[in-house]
Amino acid sequence: MKKTLIALAAVAATGAAFAQSSVTLYGVADIGIQDTNAPGSKLQLNSSSTMNNGTSRWGIRGTEDLGGGLKAGFNFEAGLSLDNGAAGTFSGNYFGRNAFMTLSGGFGELSLGRRLNPAFNTAAAWELTGAANYSAVVSQFGGVLVGIRTSDMIMYTSPNMNGFVAQFGHRLKGDNGTKASNDLSLRYGQGPLVVAFNYNNNAGGTGNNKHLGASYDFGGFKVAGAWIDPAGTAKGFSIGGSTTVGTVTLTADFVRDTDAKDTDFVLEAKYPLSKRTFAYAAYLRDGKKKDGAFKAATARKDVGGFGLGIRHNF
Repeated sequence: MKKTLIALAAVAATGAAFAQSSVTLYGVADIGIQDTNAPGSKLQLNSSSTMNNGTSRWGIRGTEDLGGGLKAGFNFEAGLSLDNGAAGTFSGNYFGRNAFMTLSGGFGELSLGRRLNPAFNTAAAWELTGAANYSAVVSQFGGVLVGIRTSDMIMYTSPNMNGFVAQFGHRLKGDNGTKASNDLSLRYGQGPLVVAFNYNNNAGGTGNNKHLGASYDFGGFKVAGAWIDPAGTAKGFSIGGSTTVGTVTLTADFVRDTDAKDTDFVLEAKYPLSKRTFAYAAYLRDGKKKDGAFKAATARKDVGGFGLGIRHNF
């Protein structure tokens, strides 16, 4: 009897240990019909293109409680084509979207590996479409986000201090080719107001990228704007608004490169089907003065893209 009780206690202890760890499967299924007026373009079905709201993907993330307030975690994320079931690789790698480990606690979070960088997180904090694939900000000033993801990155994220979060990413010289790179994000979000600033030389080239953006939610109407100054000759701003009519959310966002005298804009409508699924329609105009989402300068004309799709988050 005594041995039986000891065995049961051991099993219970093992179960408690397993309860301190968790692994989650998650992802996005996004597919839609889309077309542009670029030469040679045809109406087609896509799940990971510019006119999708998001890129279809799946991932695994997990955490383990190490005790003393410390947790270890990991995240692996891969692209997935709903067109034909093929793997959608990024940078030629299967888990090219995310592949990193974390150590977190009262001090914040330290992560090592490839993931969305502080520059992207800064823009996503205020951008009106939720950093959709058809974002006019990305079309006009994608360079300021330095590729959205960074490999071999050491990143620290501070605890949330009354709405303020600081995030710093560093890539060592040996991983960056010619020199080390840095990426700093300062974000504040409390109530209806969001303000975010980024400074980076994440590409490792000459010069640096800077942008400062903000949004304010008045309840039935939300406005957002930003000052954007990428490395090189490009420079400009964005301004837009979003409102809800019934259950449909309507968004318009205009982004101007004042040096190139080029304007990109997006019009978006989203209709919620449930808490995790929504239908969307979007129109993105890429100005002809410089390359953007549809490389309009190459086509030597303003290029417009239209997308009609559905997105499910799981």
